[in-house]
Amino acid sequence: TRWRRHLHMHPEPSMQEHQTAAYVVEQLRAMGVQEIHEGVGETGVVAILRGSGERCVGLRADMDALELTEQTGAEYASCNEGLMHACGHDAHTACLLGAAAILHGMGEGLPGIVKLIFQPGEEGSAGALRMIEDGCLLDPTPEAIFAQHVQPELPQGTIGLTRGFVTAQSDSLRLAIIGEAAHAARPHQGTDAISIAAQAIVMTQQFVARCTDPLHRKVVTFGTIHGGTRRNILADRVELVGTVRTYESETREAIIDFIGNRLRTLVAELGGRLEAEITDGYPALQNDDGVLNCVWDATREVLGEECAVEMPYPSMGAEDFAFFPVVGRVPVAMTRLGTRDEQSGFVNAVHTTHFDLNDAVVLPTGAAVYANSALRLLQR
Repeated sequence: TRWRRHLHMHPEPSMQEHQTAAYVVEQLRAMGVQEIHEGVGETGVVAILRGSGERCVGLRADMDALELTEQTGAEYASCNEGLMHACGHDAHTACLLGAAAILHGMGEGLPGIVKLIFQPGEEGSAGALRMIEDGCLLDPTPEAIFAQHVQPELPQGTIGLTRGFVTAQSDSLRLAIIGEAAHAARPHQGTDAISIAAQAIVMTQQFVARCTDPLHRKVVTFGTIHGGTRRNILADRVELVGTVRTYESETREAIIDFIGNRLRTLVAELGGRLEAEITDGYPALQNDDGVLNCVWDATREVLGEECAVEMPYPSMGAEDFAFFPVVGRVPVAMTRLGTRDEQSGFVNAVHTTHFDLNDAVVLPTGAAVYANSALRLLQR
């Protein structure tokens, strides 16, 4: 609880987790952990616990916060204006520190090597990729990596496990509709970029709904739209920013092709010009069956059968933990750490200004599952 509340009070944005990383190192050293690597992927920390064997597995937690102003009213609320741990990364980090204490305390009884990966920059900065490129998977290379993420929809004290895909591929979308300004009283003398943009949104959603496989999971969202200068002037430029989220590569390619080619033609037929920029984001995250089976067994062993909850459907959210299997070529599993406690009022969603959790239940749960999963993976 002390670890998590300190982190919660001192949130830092992606790739600026300098004090967070320093605090993690301080706590690891206080436990007696000797092998600690700082500045991995800029602000990441990797600690290595060596037992009696040579096999190696990894445990990962992210550390960055969000640019939100906290409104929980908690005594341990954020002290950093405009920053908040609204996605539970403070809890992930505290749970991994707890697991470190458990595993380090085993000494030679630890049946192998556990690599603890405290990762920066999950919230949009691809910190996982930066750590991989900086060698976090080398010397030694883990056979598997396990991670957890808080889930307010699940009751506290439970773990949600999903086979196959866990989170979606998420690509960034930026469109600009170029028209021609004219007075609102003489629209025929210009090209209204706002009306074309409205039709472009509808045509895109029409394509997604009617021209892709209905059994494929996908969602295109335009989150911002900006255009125009005055109420009585036709806008000559409208910018739209959003995301394309998919699992199946066939559908992803079809949507991207539509936006980059066919939508461009449709906009031109309306008198406008389309500039489209589609940027690859986080890949889809897929759990490895073998790794997940070990985690499932570990969860049931420490929490009981009823606390290992199968979650049959993946999320359309994105998670840069996916870079570990996709780029690092290491099999992984990610599970959901339940935080919902209606009696105490811990019911708010992540990425909201009121998100919080019950330290006394959630943190021991996460730490125990982290530690026992590492042992199960080493012994499989």
